[in-house]
Amino acid sequence: MNWKPRITSLIASALAIGTTLAFTAAPASAAYPDKPIRFIVPFTPAGATDVVARIVAENIAQKTKATFVIENRPGAGGNIGMSTMVHSPADGYTIGMIVTSHAINMSMPEKPNYDVTKDLTAVSMLCKASNVLLVNPKLPVHSVAELIKLGQSGKTALNFGSAGNGTSPHVAGELFKQMTHVKMTHVPYRGAGPAMIDLISGNIQLMFSSIANSVPHIKHGDVRALAVTSTERSPLLPDVPTFAEAGLPGYVVEGWLGIVAPAGIPADALSWLRQHISVALKDPGVIKAIDAQGLQASSLPPEKFQAYIDSEVEKWRRVPKTDN
Repeated sequence: MNWKPRITSLIASALAIGTTLAFTAAPASAAYPDKPIRFIVPFTPAGATDVVARIVAENIAQKTKATFVIENRPGAGGNIGMSTMVHSPADGYTIGMIVTSHAINMSMPEKPNYDVTKDLTAVSMLCKASNVLLVNPKLPVHSVAELIKLGQSGKTALNFGSAGNGTSPHVAGELFKQMTHVKMTHVPYRGAGPAMIDLISGNIQLMFSSIANSVPHIKHGDVRALAVTSTERSPLLPDVPTFAEAGLPGYVVEGWLGIVAPAGIPADALSWLRQHISVALKDPGVIKAIDAQGLQASSLPPEKFQAYIDSEVEKWRRVPKTDN
Protein backbone atom coordinates (compact mmCIF):
# COMPACT_ATOMS: atom_id res chain seq x y z
CA MET A 1 0.00 0.00 0.00
CA ASN A 2 1.20 3.54 -0.77
CA TRP A 3 0.95 5.04 2.73
CA LYS A 4 2.11 8.59 2.02
CA PRO A 5 -1.03 9.92 0.29
CA ARG A 6 -3.21 7.86 2.65
CA ILE A 7 -1.60 9.34 5.77
CA THR A 8 -1.69 12.84 4.26
CA SER A 9 -5.41 12.38 3.61
CA LEU A 10 -6.02 11.14 7.15
CA ILE A 11 -4.23 14.11 8.67
CA ALA A 12 -6.09 16.53 6.46
CA SER A 13 -9.37 14.97 7.51
CA ALA A 14 -8.43 15.17 11.19
CA LEU A 15 -7.55 18.83 10.88
CA ALA A 16 -10.75 19.54 8.99
CA ILE A 17 -13.04 18.07 11.64
CA GLY A 18 -11.03 19.00 14.73
CA THR A 19 -8.57 16.72 16.49
CA THR A 20 -10.60 13.53 16.67
CA LEU A 21 -10.65 10.89 13.95
CA ALA A 22 -12.11 7.37 14.07
CA PHE A 23 -10.75 4.32 12.30
CA THR A 24 -13.22 1.47 11.92
CA ALA A 25 -13.38 -1.67 9.85
CA ALA A 26 -16.71 -3.22 10.87
CA PRO A 27 -19.25 -3.22 13.72
CA ALA A 28 -17.77 -4.36 17.03
CA SER A 29 -18.25 -7.94 18.18
CA ALA A 30 -19.42 -9.14 21.58
CA ALA A 31 -15.89 -9.97 22.73
CA TYR A 32 -13.28 -7.31 23.47
CA PRO A 33 -13.36 -4.79 22.02
CA ASP A 34 -17.13 -4.35 21.87
CA LYS A 35 -17.06 -0.55 21.71
CA PRO A 36 -14.67 2.13 20.34
CA ILE A 37 -11.21 2.38 21.85
CA ARG A 38 -10.22 5.92 22.78
CA PHE A 39 -6.63 6.53 21.64
CA ILE A 40 -5.10 9.63 23.25
CA VAL A 41 -2.18 11.31 21.47
CA PRO A 42 -0.62 13.91 23.79
CA PHE A 43 0.61 16.08 20.92
CA THR A 44 -0.87 18.01 18.01
CA PRO A 45 -2.01 16.42 14.74
CA ALA A 46 0.52 15.87 11.92
CA GLY A 47 3.56 15.43 14.20
CA ALA A 48 5.50 12.14 14.22
CA THR A 49 3.75 10.82 17.36
CA ASP A 50 0.33 11.52 15.88
CA VAL A 51 1.18 10.03 12.49
CA VAL A 52 2.57 6.83 14.00
CA ALA A 53 -0.54 6.42 16.17
CA ARG A 54 -2.76 6.74 13.10
CA ILE A 55 -0.64 4.32 11.04
CA VAL A 56 -0.91 1.61 13.69
CA ALA A 57 -4.58 2.26 14.51
CA GLU A 58 -5.66 2.12 10.87
CA ASN A 59 -3.71 -1.07 10.24
CA ILE A 60 -5.34 -2.84 13.20
CA ALA A 61 -8.79 -1.53 12.24
CA GLN A 62 -8.40 -2.88 8.71
CA LYS A 63 -7.58 -6.36 10.02
CA THR A 64 -10.06 -6.58 12.92
CA LYS A 65 -13.53 -5.41 13.89
CA ALA A 66 -12.10 -2.73 16.16
CA THR A 67 -12.82 1.00 16.14
CA PHE A 68 -10.19 3.49 17.30
CA VAL A 69 -10.99 7.13 18.04
CA ILE A 70 -7.86 9.28 17.91
CA GLU A 71 -8.03 12.15 20.39
CA ASN A 72 -5.27 14.77 20.34
CA ARG A 73 -4.63 16.26 23.79
CA PRO A 74 -1.50 18.44 23.42
CA GLY A 75 0.10 20.68 26.02
CA ALA A 76 2.71 20.81 28.79
CA GLY A 77 5.22 18.70 26.90
CA GLY A 78 2.80 15.80 26.59
CA ASN A 79 1.76 15.84 30.25
CA ILE A 80 -1.85 16.93 29.68
CA GLY A 81 -2.65 14.04 27.38
CA MET A 82 -0.81 11.50 29.52
CA SER A 83 -2.57 12.72 32.67
CA THR A 84 -5.93 12.34 30.91
CA MET A 85 -5.04 8.79 29.87
CA VAL A 86 -3.66 7.73 33.27
CA HIS A 87 -6.77 8.94 35.11
CA SER A 88 -9.24 7.31 32.71
CA PRO A 89 -11.11 4.09 33.63
CA ALA A 90 -8.87 1.02 33.50
CA ASP A 91 -11.30 -0.95 31.34
CA GLY A 92 -9.15 -1.35 28.24
CA TYR A 93 -11.07 1.25 26.25
CA THR A 94 -8.59 4.10 26.74
CA ILE A 95 -5.00 3.86 25.53
CA GLY A 96 -2.42 6.51 24.78
CA MET A 97 0.91 7.28 23.21
CA ILE A 98 3.98 7.59 25.43
CA VAL A 99 7.31 9.08 24.33
CA THR A 100 10.78 9.69 25.74
CA SER A 101 9.86 13.03 27.30
CA HIS A 102 7.34 11.35 29.61
CA ALA A 103 10.21 9.44 31.24
CA ILE A 104 12.36 12.57 31.34
CA ASN A 105 9.57 14.57 32.98
CA MET A 106 9.72 12.32 36.05
CA SER A 107 12.90 14.12 37.11
CA MET A 108 12.06 17.64 35.99
CA PRO A 109 11.58 20.31 38.70
CA GLU A 110 7.84 20.51 37.97
CA LYS A 111 6.78 16.87 38.10
CA PRO A 112 3.52 15.73 36.46
CA ASN A 113 0.57 14.43 38.48
CA TYR A 114 1.30 10.83 37.52
CA ASP A 115 4.19 8.38 37.69
CA VAL A 116 5.02 6.37 34.56
CA THR A 117 6.64 3.67 36.71
CA LYS A 118 3.42 3.03 38.69
CA ASP A 119 0.32 4.56 37.12
CA LEU A 120 0.13 2.91 33.73
CA THR A 121 0.14 -0.42 31.92
CA ALA A 122 2.86 -0.71 29.31
CA VAL A 123 1.34 -2.24 26.17
CA SER A 124 4.03 -2.12 23.51
CA MET A 125 6.94 -0.11 22.20
CA LEU A 126 6.29 1.02 18.63
CA CYS A 127 9.47 2.60 17.36
CA LYS A 128 12.74 4.30 18.18
CA ALA A 129 14.24 7.54 16.95
CA SER A 130 17.54 9.32 17.18
CA ASN A 131 18.66 12.91 16.97
CA VAL A 132 21.47 14.58 15.08
CA LEU A 133 23.85 17.23 16.41
CA LEU A 134 23.69 20.31 14.19
CA VAL A 135 25.79 23.46 14.18
CA ASN A 136 25.50 26.73 12.32
CA PRO A 137 27.82 26.55 9.26
CA LYS A 138 29.64 29.69 10.41
CA LEU A 139 30.78 27.97 13.62
CA PRO A 140 34.42 26.95 12.95
CA VAL A 141 33.96 23.26 13.74
CA HIS A 142 33.56 20.27 11.42
CA SER A 143 33.64 17.41 13.90
CA VAL A 144 32.55 16.52 17.43
CA ALA A 145 36.19 16.66 18.56
CA GLU A 146 36.54 20.23 17.26
CA LEU A 147 33.30 21.25 18.98
CA ILE A 148 34.47 19.80 22.29
CA LYS A 149 37.79 21.61 22.00
CA LEU A 150 36.06 24.91 21.23
CA GLY A 151 33.53 24.45 24.02
CA GLN A 152 36.12 23.56 26.62
CA SER A 153 38.21 26.60 25.72
CA GLY A 154 35.45 29.02 26.70
CA LYS A 155 36.57 31.39 23.94
CA THR A 156 33.23 31.26 22.11
CA ALA A 157 29.83 31.50 23.77
CA LEU A 158 27.83 28.41 22.83
CA ASN A 159 24.05 28.34 23.09
CA PHE A 160 22.13 25.21 22.18
CA GLY A 161 18.44 25.24 21.35
CA SER A 162 15.76 22.62 21.82
CA ALA A 163 12.03 22.08 21.33
CA GLY A 164 11.53 22.81 25.03
CA ASN A 165 12.53 21.86 28.56
CA GLY A 166 12.48 18.13 29.18
CA THR A 167 12.42 17.15 25.52
CA SER A 168 14.79 14.55 24.12
CA PRO A 169 16.92 17.18 22.30
CA HIS A 170 17.20 19.16 25.56
CA VAL A 171 18.51 16.28 27.64
CA ALA A 172 20.68 15.14 24.72
CA GLY A 173 22.46 18.48 25.08
CA GLU A 174 22.67 18.18 28.86
CA LEU A 175 24.18 14.69 28.60
CA PHE A 176 26.70 16.03 26.07
CA LYS A 177 27.65 18.78 28.54
CA GLN A 178 28.00 16.27 31.36
CA MET A 179 30.22 13.89 29.40
CA THR A 180 32.45 16.49 27.73
CA HIS A 181 32.51 19.42 30.20
CA VAL A 182 31.71 21.73 27.31
CA LYS A 183 30.43 25.12 28.37
CA MET A 184 27.13 25.90 26.68
CA THR A 185 23.75 27.31 27.65
CA HIS A 186 20.36 25.80 26.92
CA VAL A 187 17.78 27.95 25.11
CA PRO A 188 14.32 26.33 25.13
CA TYR A 189 11.86 27.11 22.35
CA ARG A 190 8.18 26.35 21.81
CA GLY A 191 8.85 23.62 19.32
CA ALA A 192 11.69 22.48 17.08
CA GLY A 193 10.71 24.80 14.21
CA PRO A 194 11.56 28.10 15.95
CA ALA A 195 14.79 26.60 17.29
CA MET A 196 15.83 25.54 13.79
CA ILE A 197 15.10 29.03 12.45
CA ASP A 198 17.37 30.57 15.07
CA LEU A 199 20.10 28.01 14.40
CA ILE A 200 20.05 28.79 10.69
CA SER A 201 20.11 32.54 11.38
CA GLY A 202 22.98 32.18 13.86
CA ASN A 203 21.11 33.28 17.00
CA ILE A 204 22.11 29.95 18.55
CA GLN A 205 25.19 27.95 17.64
CA LEU A 206 24.00 24.34 17.87
CA MET A 207 21.10 22.05 18.62
CA PHE A 208 20.10 18.42 18.72
CA SER A 209 17.20 17.78 16.36
CA SER A 210 15.20 14.86 14.98
CA ILE A 211 16.82 13.41 11.90
CA ALA A 212 13.69 13.51 9.74
CA ASN A 213 13.18 17.24 10.36
CA SER A 214 16.87 18.00 9.85
CA VAL A 215 17.61 16.27 6.54
CA PRO A 216 16.23 19.02 4.24
CA HIS A 217 18.23 21.71 6.06
CA ILE A 218 21.40 19.61 6.00
CA LYS A 219 21.08 18.92 2.28
CA HIS A 220 20.42 22.60 1.58
CA GLY A 221 23.53 23.61 3.51
CA ASP A 222 21.63 25.62 6.10
CA VAL A 223 23.19 23.63 8.95
CA ARG A 224 26.12 21.25 9.41
CA ALA A 225 25.62 17.75 10.86
CA LEU A 226 28.34 16.45 13.17
CA ALA A 227 27.01 13.16 14.56
CA VAL A 228 23.87 11.10 15.19
CA THR A 229 22.91 10.04 18.71
CA SER A 230 22.08 6.40 17.89
CA THR A 231 24.32 3.34 18.09
CA GLU A 232 24.26 2.97 14.29
CA ARG A 233 24.32 5.42 11.41
CA SER A 234 20.96 6.57 10.10
CA PRO A 235 19.87 5.42 6.63
CA LEU A 236 18.71 9.01 6.08
CA LEU A 237 22.21 10.35 6.89
CA PRO A 238 24.62 7.57 5.90
CA ASP A 239 27.64 9.90 5.76
CA VAL A 240 27.16 11.28 9.29
CA PRO A 241 29.04 9.30 11.99
CA THR A 242 27.71 8.11 15.32
CA PHE A 243 29.12 9.75 18.44
CA ALA A 244 31.19 6.64 19.11
CA GLU A 245 32.71 6.92 15.63
CA ALA A 246 33.22 10.64 16.21
CA GLY A 247 35.29 10.00 19.34
CA LEU A 248 32.73 10.06 22.17
CA PRO A 249 32.00 6.41 23.04
CA GLY A 250 29.13 5.80 25.44
CA TYR A 251 27.12 8.76 24.24
CA VAL A 252 23.76 7.38 23.06
CA VAL A 253 20.38 9.11 23.14
CA GLU A 254 17.56 7.20 21.51
CA GLY A 255 14.06 8.54 21.53
CA TRP A 256 11.15 6.12 21.52
CA LEU A 257 7.38 5.94 21.13
CA GLY A 258 4.96 3.38 22.49
CA ILE A 259 1.44 2.63 23.62
CA VAL A 260 0.29 2.50 27.23
CA ALA A 261 -3.00 2.23 29.14
CA PRO A 262 -4.17 3.06 32.66
CA ALA A 263 -2.79 0.72 35.35
CA GLY A 264 -4.70 -2.50 35.85
CA ILE A 265 -6.54 -2.98 32.56
CA PRO A 266 -8.12 -6.44 32.04
CA ALA A 267 -5.75 -9.19 30.93
CA ASP A 268 -7.84 -10.01 27.84
CA ALA A 269 -7.70 -6.39 26.68
CA LEU A 270 -3.93 -6.20 27.18
CA SER A 271 -3.45 -9.49 25.33
CA TRP A 272 -5.63 -8.38 22.41
CA LEU A 273 -3.87 -5.03 22.08
CA ARG A 274 -0.41 -6.54 22.32
CA GLN A 275 -1.19 -9.25 19.77
CA HIS A 276 -2.56 -6.91 17.12
CA ILE A 277 0.06 -4.21 17.65
CA SER A 278 2.77 -6.86 17.20
CA VAL A 279 1.19 -7.99 13.93
CA ALA A 280 0.91 -4.39 12.71
CA LEU A 281 4.58 -3.70 13.37
CA LYS A 282 5.53 -6.61 11.11
CA ASP A 283 3.47 -5.29 8.20
CA PRO A 284 5.80 -4.03 5.40
CA GLY A 285 3.49 -1.09 4.74
CA VAL A 286 3.55 -0.03 8.38
CA ILE A 287 7.34 -0.39 8.56
CA LYS A 288 7.75 1.73 5.41
CA ALA A 289 5.38 4.41 6.71
CA ILE A 290 7.20 4.60 10.04
CA ASP A 291 10.58 4.74 8.26
CA ALA A 292 9.29 7.72 6.28
CA GLN A 293 8.99 9.59 9.58
CA GLY A 294 12.70 9.03 10.28
CA LEU A 295 11.83 6.35 12.86
CA GLN A 296 12.58 2.64 13.15
CA ALA A 297 9.82 0.18 14.03
CA SER A 298 10.73 -1.61 17.26
CA SER A 299 8.45 -3.86 19.29
CA LEU A 300 8.71 -4.78 22.97
CA PRO A 301 6.13 -6.83 24.93
CA PRO A 302 4.45 -5.32 28.03
CA GLU A 303 6.86 -6.58 30.69
CA LYS A 304 10.00 -5.64 28.77
CA PHE A 305 8.55 -2.31 27.71
CA GLN A 306 7.73 -1.41 31.32
CA ALA A 307 11.26 -2.37 32.36
CA TYR A 308 12.58 -0.18 29.54
CA ILE A 309 10.45 2.78 30.66
CA ASP A 310 11.69 2.33 34.24
CA SER A 311 15.31 2.25 33.04
CA GLU A 312 14.78 5.42 31.02
CA VAL A 313 13.36 7.22 34.05
CA GLU A 314 16.42 6.24 36.07
CA LYS A 315 18.83 7.10 33.25
CA TRP A 316 17.55 10.64 32.85
CA ARG A 317 17.27 11.14 36.60
CA ARG A 318 21.08 11.05 36.70
CA VAL A 319 21.48 13.77 34.07
CA PRO A 320 21.48 17.35 35.40
CA LYS A 321 18.88 19.52 33.67
CA THR A 322 20.28 22.93 34.50
CA ASP A 323 21.73 25.63 32.31
CA ASN A 324 24.99 26.11 34.15
